[in-house]
Amino acid sequence: MLWRTGARLLALLFAGVGPAAAYEPRINYMLQCMGCHTPDGSGEPGRVPSVKTTLVPFATSAAGRRYLVQVPGASQSTLSDAELAALLNWMIENLSAAKPDRFTHFTAAEVASFRRTPLVEVRATRERLLRSSTQWSKER
Repeated sequence: MLWRTGARLLALLFAGVGPAAAYEPRINYMLQCMGCHTPDGSGEPGRVPSVKTTLVPFATSAAGRRYLVQVPGASQSTLSDAELAALLNWMIENLSAAKPDRFTHFTAAEVASFRRTPLVEVRATRERLLRSSTQWSKER
């Protein structure tokens, strides 16, 4: 009889416990990204790339958007697709050196479509995108 009472109390105690609490994008950046990319997104030269100058140009091309979702730190994070989309949008709006004049926000569906495919050649893909973004900058 006593164990039933204890089981009921535990059931009531844990009834509201579900998946981990969702945080706003700013907090998710602090928890998931800031340790490597630093508080302002500048990264660590030679080790961790800065996101300040690349987020906007990468987010304006299909290949760049795919890359931003597929980099290992993003694709393998514990964030849901919706949380990762919100985080990427927040980063673009708050950490980019240049503010986007035309920017299509990431969606959970878009993140889901890219995230499950691993990015094998991270550095080569980034270098290719950087060359493309140089062209993007010249056209502006």
